[in-house]
Amino acid sequence: MTQTPSPEPSRLFRPDAFFLKPWRGWGVVRDARGRTVDRFTAEGRGRASSRSAAAEQVFTFESGLVNTVEWDILSDADDHYYARDLKSGLEARGSAAGDDFCWSFPAPVPGPLGRFLKAKATARYTLATPTTAFGFTEIRLFGRVLRTFVTFYEQIDPRRGA
Repeated sequence: MTQTPSPEPSRLFRPDAFFLKPWRGWGVVRDARGRTVDRFTAEGRGRASSRSAAAEQVFTFESGLVNTVEWDILSDADDHYYARDLKSGLEARGSAAGDDFCWSFPAPVPGPLGRFLKAKATARYTLATPTTAFGFTEIRLFGRVLRTFVTFYEQIDPRRGA
């Protein structure tokens, strides 16, 4: 009797599924030349309602900066996503790119005379296993890469206590 192999689990990254469960992450920040300029840890969790989802993310950098975002996330019937940070008002748009998922959003960067310039950020997420993923984020200004962030994420099983 020949046994049929079970189908491989989907490698499609869905932000509304992955980031709703408690998770933690680790990453590095690189400058335009690829040099590591900071490291960080991250943690978060989300919650869903009938028409939207919300996710809190806390990034703690070795440099001392702590960045907390609280996303309110909506999706339409065509799997386009819209997110808004409840603290800063920053808005992002996202959609699938093959099995990956991409967000695009403006990123304020310090400019001359104390003003902030609007750079463009793109974040791409790739599922490695059903409970782990990689995030690759680029911050660009006038087409030039200013910073990249590489992050490893893992979901935490609340039954095991992390």
